[in-house]
Amino acid sequence: MGVDLKVVVTSRCQGCGACLLTCPEHAIRPHGEPLLVLDDLCTGCGECVEICPVDAIEEITP
Repeated sequence: MGVDLKVVVTSRCQGCGACLLTCPEHAIRPHGEPLLVLDDLCTGCGECVEICPVDAIEEITP
């Protein structure tokens, strides 16, 4: 069984929106800076972590 991961957007977020366009589950919403991750939609795929140009998105183990 895999490890559950949670994605968090840190204060380094500049609101560029790259993660919004990349998230296959549309789990990231524009809610100011930092952006909001909807935990119930996020699958922890990590695509947003890879695309973020300022490394503002991190995966953590809840």
